[in-house]
Amino acid sequence: MTSGIHVFVLSPRRYGKTSLLKRARGAFRDNGGRCAYANLLLATSEVEVAQAIVQAVVRDLLGPGSRARHSLEEVLRHLRFAPKVNVGPDGSVSIGLDPAVVGDSWLGVITDAIEVLRRAGGHDSAPPASLVLDEFQVVANIGRGGIGGAFKVLADEASGVSIVFSGSHLAVMEQLTKGQGAPLHGMGERLVLDVIDQDEMVPFLQRRAGSAGKRLAATTGRLIYQSAEAVPNYVQQLALAAFEAAGAEATIEDGHVEQGFETIVERQASAYAQAFEDLGSAPVQQRILKALAAKPTSAVYGRAFLEAVGGVNANAVTTALRSLDGRELVSRKARVWDVADPFLRRWLLQGAA
Repeated sequence: MTSGIHVFVLSPRRYGKTSLLKRARGAFRDNGGRCAYANLLLATSEVEVAQAIVQAVVRDLLGPGSRARHSLEEVLRHLRFAPKVNVGPDGSVSIGLDPAVVGDSWLGVITDAIEVLRRAGGHDSAPPASLVLDEFQVVANIGRGGIGGAFKVLADEASGVSIVFSGSHLAVMEQLTKGQGAPLHGMGERLVLDVIDQDEMVPFLQRRAGSAGKRLAATTGRLIYQSAEAVPNYVQQLALAAFEAAGAEATIEDGHVEQGFETIVERQASAYAQAFEDLGSAPVQQRILKALAAKPTSAVYGRAFLEAVGGVNANAVTTALRSLDGRELVSRKARVWDVADPFLRRWLLQGAA
């Protein structure tokens, strides 16, 4: 970011990507950089993407901690379209763009916003600037065939500004960035987050337990790590549930881990039921989810699996897996398809028992 290099941060959800981005942004700003952060998750159109980015730039330049001193009028007068501005009772500013006015010029609006961010220092030797686009994978489903290619043009023209493209749907981000024909292929540095190694995570859990006055043996820490399948967010979620299950006891035992696991499943049961019910219009997806909970497999096109999920053909399985993957209910690791959430898997297995 400091050197104006574009970066792609790729990871499945719950691997700590957003936490990493926020720490990087904080360090970047502490060193004098200007960094606008836009979460695109709720954007459903090109204009909404532009609106989120303009909003991010405005917040960075006018919000607490900004080293640049600008008025709202100074920031907005460089945009080719005047946005709608609402100022809340607490002084917060929200920006709205009229789709009928902006139309096909949405990319130009983003270009303007990035230029405002770059020039905010008021001189050529201004500190570096960066724009972080979190949940960037949504652009693949906007417009006809996605708008990822437009950001290639945008990034090429964003001289002096590092754009960080971050996505939590790994398969979609790979389609956008990797291989010939990918709209953002060969542009910027790629950072693919993996799970935190067990030899680092378990001592961390032990230190956290110790800071709260409880003992956690390494063997129990490894049980937590492995039960949560190494996914950082799940590991911490299970560790907290085990801590709570221990109550007044001084040591977190293996039995507390199991109690914590069951507690998480109970707490999430209604959400899991709703997610499963939402698949009701496509029963083959429900059957595939239950089959993978019972037995993860790489042979999803084998006769045994096709018969287990209702005797459907390979094309139906491909379509169903694509949809389930899009909903982040299943994942593929080392060619093996599995339920993405270990707690959801337990819920499915309990329902089938």
